[in-house]
Formats: sequence, C-alpha cells, structure tokens
Amino acid sequence: MSIGFLAILCIGPAFGQTAFGQTFDVGIMVGVPATEFFETGSTASTHSSASYATGTRRYTLGLTAEWHMTHSWGLELDALYHRFGYGGIVNLMGVDTFTSASFRVSGNAWDFPVLAKYRFGDKRVRPFVAAGGTLRYIATAHEQGQQTFFVVGPLNTTTPISTDSPTDLRKRVYPGVTVAGGLEFGAGRFKIIPQIRYTRWTANIANEGGLLRFAPNQAEFLLSAEF
Repeated sequence: MSIGFLAILCIGPAFGQTAFGQTFDVGIMVGVPATEFFETGSTASTHSSASYATGTRRYTLGLTAEWHMTHSWGLELDALYHRFGYGGIVNLMGVDTFTSASFRVSGNAWDFPVLAKYRFGDKRVRPFVAAGGTLRYIATAHEQGQQTFFVVGPLNTTTPISTDSPTDLRKRVYPGVTVAGGLEFGAGRFKIIPQIRYTRWTANIANEGGLLRFAPNQAEFLLSAEF
C-alpha cells in the first residue's frame, strides 16, 4: 500500500483540479507519539513468572492524501509508519525442571487512518476536526533470544530462539477509532497542517491486564505538508 501512496505522491499534482471544483492533495507527514506503542507488565506465581518491557521509538513517518469534496469537507487517507520493539523473560518451574526464556522482538507497523475532515472559516488559517477509523497492520516482526531447560542434576540444554512469527503477534491487523483536531495554514495548493490525533484501539493483542498490548489510548502530534 505504501507503493500506491508513492505513486499518488508523484502523479497527484497533475490531477489537482477535478470535476465540480473538487481537488485532490497529497503530502508527507511526520510526528511524535505522546504515548507508548505498547503497554507492558509482569506477573509471578509459585511455579512461573513473566516480565515484559518496551521502548517507544519517538517518531512517526508517513504519507497523506486528501480528496476535498467541498470547500469545508474532505476525506483523508494516511499511511503512517511506526518502528516498535519489546523484550521479555519467562520462567516456568516444574517438579524437577526449570525453563527460562529471554527474547527480544523488533518490527515494523503501519497505521492506515481514513478520516472525514471538516474545516471552519474561509481564511488562511483554518481550524479543523476529523474523525474516522484506523487499521493497524503489523508488517514484520522478528524475535530472537534463547531458552534454557534445566533438570535437577548436571543436565541443562540451551537452544536459540529465532522466528518471524512471535507468539504474541500471531494476529497482524487491529482496528481502532480515531479523532483529530488542528489548524491548516496556507493559501492555494501548499499547506502546513499541525494536529493532535487520538486513537482508541477497539481490538488488542491481549485483554486488559495482559502483559503485552497496544496502549489502548494512543495520542500523537503530527505535522503534514500538502500540495
């Protein structure tokens, strides 16, 4: 889908003015997340323990395209890239055995928001609000680490972990609801658009209280340039 957006970015300006005075704009978007990509936690019991940790990559990159249906109303489609990572340690204790696994997962995710946008006023600086839905796609995820199996006595076995299908990320598509608000600066085709965007994920990796899940309430500051 990102290839399609690149094509739009190249040919979009050639189709600037469409029928009935409608226009089609494309642009680039950068941003800074205000929330963590993942929520993590830990748990422990008599026979097991597990702990997850994450570090948010503090940037968002992407492309944006908007169909201006009227002077005030528009329909926007974005493709926003996020880099993510998390790690974990899981320990299991049996009667005469002990298993310990440590791993690190890194990957790439894309968010695809589709938003209806409404602009206020008729000046060079125009406030706007937007709302719609977002699909998050986990494009790639690689897990590496090691697992050690201990048996009472001198025997223990260590095996490497390396997979592109981490157990925590078997599902790759997650929906959410998005709202946004900001200002549009500019005249003619070129515009600078800062905004604050909030997404509530309606599906998640795990239920509330799970050791690894998307931050259910995602907020980020975005800045786009459209032409």
